[in-house]
Amino acid sequence: MGTPDGEREAQGGWMTAFTTAPPMKIRLVLAGLLVAQLADAVSFAIGISRVGISAEANGWMRILYDVGGLPAVMALKGGAILLSLAIVVLAGRRYPRVVILGCATATSLGLLGAFSNTVAIALAGG
Repeated sequence: MGTPDGEREAQGGWMTAFTTAPPMKIRLVLAGLLVAQLADAVSFAIGISRVGISAEANGWMRILYDVGGLPAVMALKGGAILLSLAIVVLAGRRYPRVVILGCATATSLGLLGAFSNTVAIALAGG
């Protein structure tokens, strides 16, 4: 029988406790990454429809929008989400810490994007 979480944390720190976590906890962290990134994509689409592309801070997204419109941007964002999940899952098999660190980074970036999109919409009166 395994050791309780508290004892495991005392032995190897919180990272050890996470990397030996049951698959359900890992799935929840991956779901957090997905939700944060989707929030960024949805808030971008709402911002474009209410404010226009001029409010977008990311120059690359503005260029892509000018070239291919909203479908091109959503395709790129969707591909980036799938790539992020794939990298975290595949690298996490060999390097378990990648799961928590990769998910924390991608989740943070998604939340930051959603927040900045929401602020831009609010400031523009959308």
